[in-house]
Amino acid sequence: MVGGVGGRRPLTKSMADLTKLICFDTETTGLSKAAEILQLSIVDGTGQILFNELIKPSRATAWPEAERVHHITPDMVADKPEMSAFRSDIEAILAAAQYYIGYNVKFDLRMLKQCGISMTAFHRPGCQVIDVMQHFAPIYGEWNASRGGFCWKNLETCAAYYNYDWGDEKAHGALADTKATLYCFKKMKGL
Repeated sequence: MVGGVGGRRPLTKSMADLTKLICFDTETTGLSKAAEILQLSIVDGTGQILFNELIKPSRATAWPEAERVHHITPDMVADKPEMSAFRSDIEAILAAAQYYIGYNVKFDLRMLKQCGISMTAFHRPGCQVIDVMQHFAPIYGEWNASRGGFCWKNLETCAAYYNYDWGDEKAHGALADTKATLYCFKKMKGL
């Protein structure tokens, strides 16, 4: 994986073909190694929605702590397909991309892997995984002396910094967060 997952390799202007860039986000049942994806959204660099689905978890039946954040209830996913029904579509989208953009992208990659999505696409030559959160930290510039580095800020802070208009959407929905992340990435790149 060029630059590593979430690596802070400098952003380049060589990403001219925005259809080779995808931005994605997940909403999950929690943060643990047993957590499952409840919603996955993927857009390309032009903002076209490539995938946006609610997904029924195969094991979890309730997620009260996560539900308080993203408001996805068990009833909302009860009649949705499980991840296995979407696996080939998701893997095809990932395989067609060259640049993978996310906010705290390591978490979303871990969730994809935990839910059985192949990580092969991310290990091809020339591919780059970019974590907007890590790139935003030095731009925002709040130093954490105990950590010896810049503080990571949440997506809402990053979006506010770049004057993102959430419109009728709110943070903590996979599609809303994906759109905000792509917007912030483009502002950082001057696109």
